[in-house]
This record gives sequence, C-alpha cells and structure tokens, in this order.
Amino acid sequence: MTEVALRIIASIQVGYQAKARIKERARGTHRLIQSKDFDSFYRLRSENLTAFFPERKPEIYSVRKGDILFQARGVVHFAYCIEDDLKDILAAGSFYIIRTKNEDLLPQYLAWWLNQAKAQAWFQSQARGAGMSFISKSTLSRLQVRIPPISVQKKVVKIVTLARHEQFLLNRLASTRSRLVKAVCVKAIMNDE
Repeated sequence: MTEVALRIIASIQVGYQAKARIKERARGTHRLIQSKDFDSFYRLRSENLTAFFPERKPEIYSVRKGDILFQARGVVHFAYCIEDDLKDILAAGSFYIIRTKNEDLLPQYLAWWLNQAKAQAWFQSQARGAGMSFISKSTLSRLQVRIPPISVQKKVVKIVTLARHEQFLLNRLASTRSRLVKAVCVKAIMNDE
C-alpha cells in the first residue's frame, strides 16, 4: 500500500469564478452546482441547480462523471464524487474539481478518503480563516492519500455505497413512521369529538 501526495495522483482545478454575482436565468445554457445544492448527508440534489449564462469559457469548469467536488470554502470541507453523466454543469468557485490521473485510483475511493478523519484533521490544521474557513489549492495538493490495491478500493466503495443506501432507507422509514404517528394521533383526536 502506498501513500502519495494528492497532486501526484490527481489534477485540481478551481471551480467557476464569476466576475459578478450569478444571475439565475430560466433559459440559461448551463447549470451551476453550489454548496446549497447538497443535503445534510452531503448528497447532491441536482434537480434545482441554478441555470445561467457563463461569462467565461465553461468547458474549463465543467464537471463530468468521476470528478470529485471538494468544498474549499465553508464550515465543512467535504468531498463528493459525481456518479452521473452530466451535461453543461459547472462547479461553483467554492469547490475544487479533482480528477484522478490514472485507472489505479477509483474516484469514489478518493472522495471517501478525503472525507475520512485523517484527511479532515489535516484540513482543519491547515485551514485559513475562522468560522467560514478556506483550504488552499496548495494545502489540498499536499494531502497524503493512502492507496490500497484496486481490489481493496472496490470493496471500500461497495461498503460505503451500501451504507449510504441503508441510511437513505432508514431516513425514509423514519419519515414514513413520523407521518403515520401524526395521522393516527390526528384521527384519534377527531374521533374523540
């Protein structure tokens, strides 16, 4: 198992830097992934992405399947691997777009590694600013990544995927149970009158 700096195994691109505030346009040619588009479990909710007309060359900031978005600005510095084929989607400037350089490193594994305690401790120790901290590209590029054999990476990705699905189902079950309890209580009150 090897451990190498992120810059050796992946490219890091800053997200879309707008000259002025992004203006939403219903018929915009592109959509923008922003921090607000992630839920509390850091899953992308792509149905309400902001549509707009980019001022700069959009291809530089376009994201595609297998890219990892890393939240560089904010309270939490999380990584998310794009798992779907996307068209005309850009990442906002608060993200770095990370692309693995070879097939010996699974992007899903790398995103998982970036979210682990060891990496998060490194980010916290290197972050600039209080509250809404910032991780520089240089800091991110120096992070040491442990790379196991591809077979182990695949196992990690499978386990993480199953755990996420389980969490999704548990949340759905809790929500359904809550609605059921509410309905039963309301019905009991109505029948008592």
